[in-house]
Amino acid sequence: MEISTPKYVNPLSDSGFKALFCDPKNKQDLIALLNAFLPPERRVSDLEYASTELPGVTLSNKASRVDLRCTDEAGGEFIVEVQRSAQPHFFRRCVYYASRIYALGSERGDGQRYDLPPVYLIALTDRDFGFGRTAAEWEGRYTARYTFRERESGQVEEETISIIFVELYRFGKRSYEECLTDEERWCWTLKNMGRMEREPGSGATLMLPELEHLLESGRIAGFGTEKRAKYDADMITERDMYNILETAKEEGFSEGEAKGKAEGKAEIARKMLAAGMLAEQITEFTGLTAEQLAALK
Repeated sequence: MEISTPKYVNPLSDSGFKALFCDPKNKQDLIALLNAFLPPERRVSDLEYASTELPGVTLSNKASRVDLRCTDEAGGEFIVEVQRSAQPHFFRRCVYYASRIYALGSERGDGQRYDLPPVYLIALTDRDFGFGRTAAEWEGRYTARYTFRERESGQVEEETISIIFVELYRFGKRSYEECLTDEERWCWTLKNMGRMEREPGSGATLMLPELEHLLESGRIAGFGTEKRAKYDADMITERDMYNILETAKEEGFSEGEAKGKAEGKAEIARKMLAAGMLAEQITEFTGLTAEQLAALK
């Protein structure tokens, strides 16, 4: 049976997300993505990956997260984290990540312990994490914004932590041409890029310049040798982790337990490899296949 190879990376996979948004060459595309969802007063004019001013804020090797120090058009600085990770207790994890980054702002060593830059976390989700968006007021909505505000009046005393969920599984526009705003165009592209055969639009295309560049950057056939090898390796690891996870689910574990079991097996196998154990011993001990073990190497 002939297997169809995708033409573009899927930005909602860990490997695709990493190939696109962890590459500084695509910085302007990332800025455009952020500006599609951040409030107007926080439009990004420039950003830095892996800020050195805030200890512990780094570009994640796991590819699910990108931590950024941003400058807005008025010169103000703030932190943005982009989160794309299927994890149990997703809402709590997002609050934890955002609050941890906010707290790290107090460790700058300049004496201004509570003069903290605000933090925005943008979470891109391709499935329901149990938020319960079933009430009538959620009809047609696909973004949710959380922050600290006074419950009765809605007053926001100071800008501190904001979390924005972009729930792409709830985005309903079927074609790019239906999209009327930059936010909608980004949502459509993120949701559909991994299965596109060609760029949307025809003739004088409606594509945003940043989206055109993103599609060009995400064309798998255009990857250089080194980037293609890294992307293929990431994809193999991601697929194998998915297979381990699904096997654990079939064995009767809950999703949270299955993820822990899958990650545990992979971590044990890595340690055994580092210790110089034979592949045959590791596969027998962990239950991983030879192909899965090779991917972990």
